[in-house]
Amino acid sequence: MESDQMIPKSSARYDVFLSFRGEDTRASFTSHLFSSLSKDGIVVFKDDIDLPRGNNIPLELQRGIENSTISIVIFSKDYAGSRWCLNELSKIMEVHRVQGRVVLPVFYGVDPSEVLHQISNFGEVFQDLIQRSSPTYDQVLRWRSDLREAGGIAGFVVLNSR
Repeated sequence: MESDQMIPKSSARYDVFLSFRGEDTRASFTSHLFSSLSKDGIVVFKDDIDLPRGNNIPLELQRGIENSTISIVIFSKDYAGSRWCLNELSKIMEVHRVQGRVVLPVFYGVDPSEVLHQISNFGEVFQDLIQRSSPTYDQVLRWRSDLREAGGIAGFVVLNSR
């Protein structure tokens, strides 16, 4: 039976880590997803709930990713316009490659090909970030590679949703 091949329970503190652009989805899709998962007994890391005040934010996000069994990445129109989101994605993809953790992309208002190839509005937002924040060449290569890899994972496409 295929359902027996579910992901084994690990010593992870969280079942799911949510990566999302707050401005785009926090008050809509992400909050509904968080509520539904929590209602079903799934332990979810969500930054506005699980980041202790006064702690080092990047370190706490890294710990949240490392201590989660699954990462759900909600790609939205401005996701690639945030260094925070792209750095989270890089850590998520590293843990995916090294430890085999599951990554589940949700393409919210963007087509998977936009993420995969960094094109259309998604690509423009990414280019704007690069011009605004002047990341290193290696950083940009890593972000591009991680976006391509994550964009190529079968996930859920949510277009024109309210």
